[in-house]
Amino acid sequence: MQTIMHLNLRVDPTQYIAQIRNVPNYDYIHLIRQPKYMINLPLLNEKVRYLNEIFSKKEFVQKNNISILHAHHAQLGMLLLPFKDETGLPLATSIRGRDATMANQPVGYLKSMKLLFEQGERFFPVCNYLADKIVAMGCPPEKIRVLYGGVDLEKFPYRTPPQRNTQNILSIGRLVEKKGHHILMQAFQKVQAKFPNATLTIIGSGELEEYIRSLADELNLSDSFRLLSHMTKEQVQEQMAQSDLFCAASLEASNGDVEGIPNTLKEAMATGIPVVSTNHAGIPELITHDKEGILVQENNVDDLADALEYMLTNRNRWESYALAARAKVETAFDQKQQLLQQAKFYDELLGGLS
Repeated sequence: MQTIMHLNLRVDPTQYIAQIRNVPNYDYIHLIRQPKYMINLPLLNEKVRYLNEIFSKKEFVQKNNISILHAHHAQLGMLLLPFKDETGLPLATSIRGRDATMANQPVGYLKSMKLLFEQGERFFPVCNYLADKIVAMGCPPEKIRVLYGGVDLEKFPYRTPPQRNTQNILSIGRLVEKKGHHILMQAFQKVQAKFPNATLTIIGSGELEEYIRSLADELNLSDSFRLLSHMTKEQVQEQMAQSDLFCAASLEASNGDVEGIPNTLKEAMATGIPVVSTNHAGIPELITHDKEGILVQENNVDDLADALEYMLTNRNRWESYALAARAKVETAFDQKQQLLQQAKFYDELLGGLS
């Protein structure tokens, strides 16, 4: 069995774990830069290694039967170029969002990207939107294979949207500008005029936590708003089960940072929660407006408020949206199918070099 050496930012329970450890017919070495990036100790095993402890790259490759290098961000792809030079192995690089932009990037980033595009064999953007972005930066289109992040459908079983008298809106994501939580909160305040019993729950943590809390006070959201963080997967699932609508108000941040396609949006759709989101980045590849959910212009409080009100007013349409959303996730974002696709991309890469 061939082994892929994966370099990831950290070891934590994200979709990266499946894309590293569960690719059919391929073994793995899970590489991180230093031990301090070992965030989740239960995921530590004998296949987790540290880049800063590898002294002989050729010896490491031979000992572990490594056939392909796979960096899970563009910055990590740059780090692996010397590894590739010394070993002669093909390099694949996943492109996940900010790494396809100049948002808060160091001096010389574009020059380094062009070098990566020149020397790397494959690039796996997580949506067509990011594929177009890296082509514009200079990546040869023939090196690109779009690889969507998948959802473990067994962990997110479908349920019919419940018929109840609540109006609980949920959003999940890091507290950073591109998630658009501040726009959602302002839209929610407008919704309250018509739905005074509606609630908004945001699950996440990050640099904007203090701002989010102060904004809630400024908007006088009081007990109708909750900001939750440091939740287990089981607790998040419980919050999803209690929600009536899911909203991802994603937008391009002021520094140019963008999303790929939010995984939480896919998970909500898989479970049958009706969704409202924005025409941002790769999201329209997941949601067709008025079919799998409702899409609005990004960074627009009034449009988002109107969409939320429409959904809360037209509950009779929820099952139609939910069924279409589940079908879309099953068709294009099933983790098992996406991992098979990843294996095929590896097969192609190895076959092309034989």
